[in-house]
Amino acid sequence: MANVKKELEEMAEVISIEIAREQNSIEYYTKAHKKAVSESAKRLFASLIEQEKGHEVKLRASLRELKAEIELERLKRKEHKA
Repeated sequence: MANVKKELEEMAEVISIEIAREQNSIEYYTKAHKKAVSESAKRLFASLIEQEKGHEVKLRASLRELKAEIELERLKRKEHKA
């Protein structure tokens, strides 16, 4: 069981890193959107921002699920020791 918990924790760490990357991308595209002159560039950056926000939402949902699994593993381990 310890290996499962450790693997879940590592997965949660990876997803947390990816969330930060999505946030950085959103920030980058937002700055580019503000600097853009043409409407086509503005539309492109707005689209990219929305895509990155969608990725972040999905990653956060996955992270919540993993944290719930980690808690279940912790409880199983606690019951097993009792």
